[in-house]
Amino acid sequence: MNDERAENRFATYETGKATILGHPDVSVTCHIRDFARSGMCIIVDQDIDCGKIVKVEWENHFLVGRVQRVSAAGGTFRVGLELLHCSKWSEPLTRRLA
Repeated sequence: MNDERAENRFATYETGKATILGHPDVSVTCHIRDFARSGMCIIVDQDIDCGKIVKVEWENHFLVGRVQRVSAAGGTFRVGLELLHCSKWSEPLTRRLA
């Protein structure tokens, strides 16, 4: 994935749970690499198809996003999620991300 973006991104090394929504839902452990106003990048151990909807949960927060990009990296997959909804965004955080 290209690391040059037009918006600010914040690195984080949180561990969470990613649920790939479908029939049936599939939950896997994920590592949150970074986040920005428009989405999040997670690392998982399995491939996820572009267009799938994924709910990422960590601490007391969650993000629902659409898979935009997936790249394989040494047995793991780096997944770029387009933000659909996030419980974490607050006014002070939104100002920092601008």
